[in-house]
Amino acid sequence: MPPTRGNRRTLAATVGAAGISQLPTAAIVVALASIHHEFGTSLEALQWTVTAFLIPYTALMIVAGRVADVFGRRLILLAGTGAFVGGSALAALSVGAPMLIGSIAVAGAGAAAMIPSSMSVITDVFFDAQRAVAIGLWGGATELVSGVGILIGGLLTELVGWRAIFLVCILIGVAILATVVLATPESRDPHASRHIDYLGAAVSVFLLSALSLALIQGPSWGFGAPSTIALFALAAAAAVVFVVVELRVPFPIIDFSLLRRRNFAGSLVVIFALDFSLGALLFFLPLFFQQMVGYSAIFTGIVLLPLTGLMVLGSPLGGKIAAKVGPRPPIVVGLGLMSIGIFLMTRMTTETTVAQLWLPTAIIGFGTGLALTPMNLAAMNAVNPERAGAASGLLVTLSGLGATMGVALTGALFNELQANRVVTLLAGMDTTVTEAQARNLTGLLADTSRARAELDQTVGVGESEAVEVVREAFVSALNSSLFISVALVGVSVLLTVLVMRKEPAAPEDLGPPIGAPPFRPAQ
Repeated sequence: MPPTRGNRRTLAATVGAAGISQLPTAAIVVALASIHHEFGTSLEALQWTVTAFLIPYTALMIVAGRVADVFGRRLILLAGTGAFVGGSALAALSVGAPMLIGSIAVAGAGAAAMIPSSMSVITDVFFDAQRAVAIGLWGGATELVSGVGILIGGLLTELVGWRAIFLVCILIGVAILATVVLATPESRDPHASRHIDYLGAAVSVFLLSALSLALIQGPSWGFGAPSTIALFALAAAAAVVFVVVELRVPFPIIDFSLLRRRNFAGSLVVIFALDFSLGALLFFLPLFFQQMVGYSAIFTGIVLLPLTGLMVLGSPLGGKIAAKVGPRPPIVVGLGLMSIGIFLMTRMTTETTVAQLWLPTAIIGFGTGLALTPMNLAAMNAVNPERAGAASGLLVTLSGLGATMGVALTGALFNELQANRVVTLLAGMDTTVTEAQARNLTGLLADTSRARAELDQTVGVGESEAVEVVREAFVSALNSSLFISVALVGVSVLLTVLVMRKEPAAPEDLGPPIGAPPFRPAQ
């Protein structure tokens, strides 16, 4: 039976929700250089424009799905889309970095509700073959936006301005709201438990926020400063509280008993390493291309297409290989390729051009895609079907955590190394600056007012010399910082070989876990 008009509109709304929720962080990375210049903000604040979305998105998604089952999927889809639209509107109107960061966090919380509720609406409205098609379109929307989001962001930033990214979110979000109100029926799970882990969700948000704040602000505050140490201590305490809560509540956000299954535990390591590395790369590479090489936002989006596009191409191939020989070989090969690609990235200089980076980005993208689907197969085949939802939720959590930590930890090391390198290089030119002054001078690449004011007060250094110093410090710090990802992916290769068992060929039509982070396609 063909879908009715109302069902078609519901399908459009749910698929639209899956796609548009991926756009903010997929597109915003290409706009970071413009935001840096307009607001004259620090690199730490730029990191928050990405992590502010990921923290609530990661921490709230699972509990949002359970809330939707209890109180109504249509209701939560409307509420989540409303928050997403509201956060996007505030982001578009932002007059400074703090307002932008807070607005993006609101949009991230809304997206966390949109993803599980839209999938639940699909499973309630569609049946049999129609459901399979609907779920395929839903997953395809996340892949499409994740793959081309960088190019969309580049086009919007270059032709209209970075605020246009959020205007698109608003327009599509309003269309989703109207469609859901007019065409989507309400549904609930009458058997769903009303025991919802609100405390676990709150603690996880606090944990991720405290840890991210300590890592991102640590270089400027000082990692030995009382405020930084206090944040790390609070994060550690929150981690202990979270584990205790999750072990005691009847329906936890994270089911730790799943970690006893070796293939599932190994898959968590893989997904964390993949998204850690992608988070770091997709934060810093647009800045490198725009601030170091001088590319436009549009061309930066085009240059990064091999990274995101080949993920989409490599993923089905990884599934086919896993179906024949099991998931472990393609995971190992994919991770190995990714590690090689990132290592090649660490050879960048101030003279590096796009022609020299096409191959590393292509290797990284293809290797990531090759490992993703087999990783998902290994994880989901390791658990009983009735626990698939809990397993999928844990994969999503570790994936979002990896992306968040990739931006925060790599950024922390980068900020520290760049400032130290600026101090050292200027000392060789008989100019003495403090680390704080060096951090201000790094804004010269974005021509910020703070950097220019600092340069005016720095005796003995001309603008061209200072810019060249900052350029060299940027490349040096980025090369060194990326070795974290090289090492992490390398360790994950070793753990895949040692921990994950060889298993029989698995079917390649396993559906994607709900809510893949916006840095990569859902697999």
